Amino acid sequence: MTSTDADGTDTTEPSAKDGSRAMRLAARLIGFLPTKRNLDGTDWVNATYPGRSYPATAAIPWTLKRTHTIQEKRIDGLRTLTIRPLQGATRSHIVYTHGGIYINELARPHWWIIAELTKRTGAAVTVPLYRLAPESSYREAFPYLVSVYRDVLRAAQPEDVTLMGDSAGGALAVAQTWAFREAGLPAPGRVVAVSPWLDVTATNPAIPAYEAVDPMLSVGGGVQAGLWWADGDDPRTPLVSPACAPEDLLAVLPRTRIYQGTRDVCMADAVVFRDRAVAAGAAVDLEVYPGGFHVFPAFPRLPESREVFADITAFLGRPALP
Repeated sequence: MTSTDADGTDTTEPSAKDGSRAMRLAARLIGFLPTKRNLDGTDWVNATYPGRSYPATAAIPWTLKRTHTIQEKRIDGLRTLTIRPLQGATRSHIVYTHGGIYINELARPHWWIIAELTKRTGAAVTVPLYRLAPESSYREAFPYLVSVYRDVLRAAQPEDVTLMGDSAGGALAVAQTWAFREAGLPAPGRVVAVSPWLDVTATNPAIPAYEAVDPMLSVGGGVQAGLWWADGDDPRTPLVSPACAPEDLLAVLPRTRIYQGTRDVCMADAVVFRDRAVAAGAAVDLEVYPGGFHVFPAFPRLPESREVFADITAFLGRPALP
């Protein structure tokens, strides 16, 4: 899917009625979860996250362990995982930063995405388990992510590396390219962002229309999480809100592909980011799926999800091992 139909009709408008029957059913079921209600305002996040016991990462599924090697190491003191397929491996290497509005750990659906990626692309996937807010902030995350990238480059060529992530992790995938440039490291080959959260301020006037049809997310709690992540700095700083980046940073982005649905509050800023980046001269594509909810590819059996993973596979290619 693209951001316009063949007749030129805009398909980025909020929509709760479009999508496959499976997509509509999944969105309906998600609506029964408490997530949207919990994020409607700041009371719940303020009562839940400050002073909590730090959360644990979801266990690696046994099916993934059976078909992959799992390497675990400490980089800058933080647990960092690399998953490699036992069969069908390619030169591709994905650095996958998970979502969770910067306050939640890697969850089981993230492993479903990672498993589908390795199956489709043959890539090794490195998963940095960055420290979360409110205990930590973006100022600690990016030096760690730079160290992870240095480690990946010991075994992979930059052009074979894809930065990828969902939601908050999608914003990290974009922003890492600027942190790597600042560190004097070569640019990765490409960026893939699934439902990226590109502006934590939620000031885009188009957001309320998407929030009204989004079955999962509300704005208030997310903005509070973004402020914790910024930790007193301007939340519009590019490493926190890539949609606010100046033209010179947008211009140096690697080839970037964004996958987004029209039942997602993050759509509004994805359009702004795409338009600003393209105007700056970057190769940024926005693939839009009508009726898609936030990070719908975490459910790989949806027809739209299969389209996304097929497109990612084509975007990365399958570079043969030497």
